[in-house]
Amino acid sequence: MISKTEFRVRYSETDGQRRAHHSHFPVWFEMGRADFCRSSGFNYREMEDNGLFLVVARLSCRYAAPLEYDDLVCVETWLSSISRKIMTFDYLVRNLSTGQIAGSGSTTLVCVDPKGDPRSFPEGVLELLSPKVLKSEDLPTNSRADSSVGRAQLLHS
Repeated sequence: MISKTEFRVRYSETDGQRRAHHSHFPVWFEMGRADFCRSSGFNYREMEDNGLFLVVARLSCRYAAPLEYDDLVCVETWLSSISRKIMTFDYLVRNLSTGQIAGSGSTTLVCVDPKGDPRSFPEGVLELLSPKVLKSEDLPTNSRADSSVGRAQLLHS
C-alpha cells in the first residue's frame, strides 16, 4: 500500500530564495506517515493512550530537486518493514507542479514505553500492518529502495 499526501509548499517553509528549506522534509515525512497509519486502520493515538509510543530511531533524506513556494507536492509513503518492536517507512517526495522527484527518505521507528524502554507492539498491530509492507520489487519503477545508500533512495535508471 502506498499512501499519498498532497499539499502546497507554504511561504513559511521557504528560505530567502523562495525554495523549500530542507528542514521541512522530516515534517512532511511525518505527515505522510500519519496519513498512512490512518488509512491502514492503525490508531497511533490509541496506542499512546495505552502507554506506548513510537520514537524515530533513524531518519535519512536525499534531496534531488528544489521545491519552491506554492509548488504542489505529493509525499508517497509506504511501510517497508515491520517486526515486533520496529517499523520502517520509506518516502518519495514528488513535485506535482513540475513532475520532478524532489527527494526521498526513510524513517525507522521503535515502540517504547514511557521510560523509553523498547517494547513489543500492542496485540493486533503486526497482524494489521504486516500485509501492507511493500518490498522494493513491488514498488513503481521510478522508486526503489537501495540499502547500500539508505532505504528509499531514488535510483536513476
